[in-house]
Amino acid sequence: MIGRLENTIAAIATPIGEGAISVIRVSGDSAIHKVARLFKGKHDLAKAKSHTAHFGRIVDDQNETVDEVVCTVFCAPKSFTGEDTVEVCCHGGIHVTRRVLECILETGVRPAEPGEFTQRAFLNGKLDLAQAEAIADLIQAQSDKARQNSLDQLEGALSKQIHFVREQLMQSLGLLELELDFSEEGITLIDKIKIENLFRLTILEIDQLIKTYKYGKVYREGVRVALVGVPNAGKSSLLNALLNEERAIVTDVPGTTRDFIEEKLLIGGVLFRMVDTAGLRETEDMIEKEGVQRTWKVIRGADIIVFVHDSTKKITNDEIIFLDRIRKENQKDLIVVNNKIDIQTDKLPLKNIPENILLIETSAVINTGIDKLKNAVFNNVLDKTQVENKEAAIITNERHYSALLKAKQRMISALDSLKTGESEEFIAIDLRASIDSIGEIIGLVTSEEILNNIFSKFCIGK
Repeated sequence: MIGRLENTIAAIATPIGEGAISVIRVSGDSAIHKVARLFKGKHDLAKAKSHTAHFGRIVDDQNETVDEVVCTVFCAPKSFTGEDTVEVCCHGGIHVTRRVLECILETGVRPAEPGEFTQRAFLNGKLDLAQAEAIADLIQAQSDKARQNSLDQLEGALSKQIHFVREQLMQSLGLLELELDFSEEGITLIDKIKIENLFRLTILEIDQLIKTYKYGKVYREGVRVALVGVPNAGKSSLLNALLNEERAIVTDVPGTTRDFIEEKLLIGGVLFRMVDTAGLRETEDMIEKEGVQRTWKVIRGADIIVFVHDSTKKITNDEIIFLDRIRKENQKDLIVVNNKIDIQTDKLPLKNIPENILLIETSAVINTGIDKLKNAVFNNVLDKTQVENKEAAIITNERHYSALLKAKQRMISALDSLKTGESEEFIAIDLRASIDSIGEIIGLVTSEEILNNIFSKFCIGK
């Protein structure tokens, strides 16, 4: 992809479908002149000033009108891509949009590949790689937390910290290389204690960023909450009550849910993925047995487990066994829900439930305790997503996380070498490797393969 940047490209930048308007983006050295050949209006588009919009018509090679449009001109370098760019705003029908695009492509413009506009913005220095990735995250954001974090990253919050850490590493490397230049003369120019403290400070800065990944991942992917329990405990009713809609089938027949159902729920700006599962029990029914196996798989992949009990019944030995297995096999947060309290006559206390497990009483039918359950799962996440440094950027991307881990490991190795009196040359090797790992995050060090892999995940037109 990188080798084709000399081409002018075009793509539909809005979702395909019927709507009020569609936008076709054209970018490259000849973008303005190519579109100007098709545009008929009061002004010559080729002579238009940057950041101006012009009403007119797009005509085909037979000089017949294809559509009435508004063309907005952005002259290089003051555009998103850093190149001459035209955004053609036409009517939003599927056919008319594609026909306008066809006319543009017939002038010799190439169809854009996924993410190619953003890749050009990166390569032309309009934004760094972390900011480019934030654009995709912002588009895909499914909660306020994810949106805000993506926006912060797009505005440079992460890049600023990465540059700060990298400057500290460069400062350390510069001091070491200065020492190397005079090593043969036996001249000592640097204070080893100062270098060691600088190493420790850098490791601390990197580690603080690494620690944010555990809740940054929550912001980006959401929290998976598994509703589990024996058949007919009211899991499906509870899911419907949480969602405030009839999503899951509810009957009095045990084992109605044979597979899991996953639905999204926003609580306090955080995305929760609520999963209703098949009831846990020993069964010879092959279909239900497969459902139970899938339930255990969901439990292993969940962040929070909500064990639902039917309050009209005494807790059974099987339920105790299931609870024990869940606690032993999964280091996850567990909430026990005593459900169906609306039809309970004589209160049946839940025995053998450890005191450290949160117990909530609910009725999915009359909506009792539902808000309390929502608050419980939200507060559970909130306790784990408090940033130690309020000014710190939050890591949500696994690529960034891996690069930081590599950088930290090489810094620890450099510190160990410094403390044991190893040659500055060996220490400098680790420092350079750490600098390269940090540089990967913002794209100072990268390969064409990595870039193509990142931008290929973008949508066409972005």
